[in-house]
Amino acid sequence: MSEFFDNMNRAQIDKNSEPVIKFENVCKTYTLYKSDQERFRALFVKPRNPILHKALDHISFEVRKGESVGIMGDNGCGKSTLLKTVTGVTFPDEGNVTVHGMVAALLELTSGFSTEMTGRENIYLKGYILGLKDEEIKVIEENVVDFAELGDYIDQPVRTYSSGMRMRLGFAINVNISPDILVVDEALAVGDAAFKAKCKNKIREIIETGVTVLYVSHNASSVEEICERSIYMRKGQIIFDGPTHETQLVYLVDKRRMQIEKRKKRIEKLENLVATSKNEEDVKAAQNVLPKHKVYLERYETDLAQFEQELKKYRAEHYETVNQ
Repeated sequence: MSEFFDNMNRAQIDKNSEPVIKFENVCKTYTLYKSDQERFRALFVKPRNPILHKALDHISFEVRKGESVGIMGDNGCGKSTLLKTVTGVTFPDEGNVTVHGMVAALLELTSGFSTEMTGRENIYLKGYILGLKDEEIKVIEENVVDFAELGDYIDQPVRTYSSGMRMRLGFAINVNISPDILVVDEALAVGDAAFKAKCKNKIREIIETGVTVLYVSHNASSVEEICERSIYMRKGQIIFDGPTHETQLVYLVDKRRMQIEKRKKRIEKLENLVATSKNEEDVKAAQNVLPKHKVYLERYETDLAQFEQELKKYRAEHYETVNQ
């Protein structure tokens, strides 16, 4: 277990309790447009042969109260769409999403701000959006002000803030509203080193209270610090759901296998070109790049063997039966 969890007084997770987040066979498809003009035209005329992107493809999983779950995968795999579905920013085309409790989202930290209103006024504005009453916002107001560390700027229009100041305010609001569920997308820490440490400690405090956390990051060590369980997604589907370290190894194994397959196809194509082309320039160009591709292939195969061995060792140590 990560040092981040050492000596934490975390609430015990009841695996028999009703899930606070539940996805049942959820699908979400977006139509891709080549230009803004084409997107505008689609408002009036149904496009012919539209390009469709299935961001979520029959997703099903459950999260219990108090769990911290990481979402892993390459860009475009559906991570952000999944989080936006949890927060109600977008809705599924098929399937059901059930969420119990108040959700605080560290997605786009500066969204929802009125630039003409002061930072303090925006605390109330965001509170109203989240469904809080005046007396509830007053309780958290000074906590937000103190956490954001904006000084006298808290009573200045947000349009005078730098992007970093706006992010600080957005972060401070979302982590101080006492959410039941905290959704984080690459926004664990903002600002300088000291403020980043402060953000990290705040997340830790929130986890200790038993708040449910969904966390997306490309930083593997960061995910392992925050989450004991992680879900690996690829092309809108869940490939693996389990302990974070195991999920990371499954991801690395899967990614290296795909890279090896892609590199082999490239090498085969270049070798065929060398063997069959009558264009000397094309042949020479192919011969020049072939060694580089073969070096990468060898490196990927070495990595794959290492990751597979680590995964096998992990499963042997943690499970009675190792699933091959």
